[in-house]
Amino acid sequence: MARKTSKRPVTTARRTKFQPHDLLLAGIGAVSLGRKQAADFYENGFEGVAALGERAADAVYSAASSVGTKVIALRKQAKAKADPARKQVLAFAREAKAQAQQRLAPVLTRLGVTKAPAKRTPARKKAKATRTRRAA
Repeated sequence: MARKTSKRPVTTARRTKFQPHDLLLAGIGAVSLGRKQAADFYENGFEGVAALGERAADAVYSAASSVGTKVIALRKQAKAKADPARKQVLAFAREAKAQAQQRLAPVLTRLGVTKAPAKRTPARKKAKATRTRRAA
């Protein structure tokens, strides 16, 4: 036997039909509200604008300070993590340079290349002592 299904009532979304007078009333209401808000802004708005500017400045300063502290903290963390690796790399480079100089020194002397003399830094000249005249 076939199952009988009951018909459900079809609910159609009722569309609101706007009449021309509805549009006219909405326009008049918008103009009236805008006029009232403009008058209120003109009377009290400049104080509100100053307060809004102060609030915006406070928000910018607080955001900048929080970002600044976070950047400093991240910089410290990165430096703490990078320092051991940097030290290892520098130690390896010094060791490699020393080994290369040691191994290549005999070859270079046979070729006639001598070690460059160390550069001398010029001594500083002493400032001349100047005499001061006594007040008579």
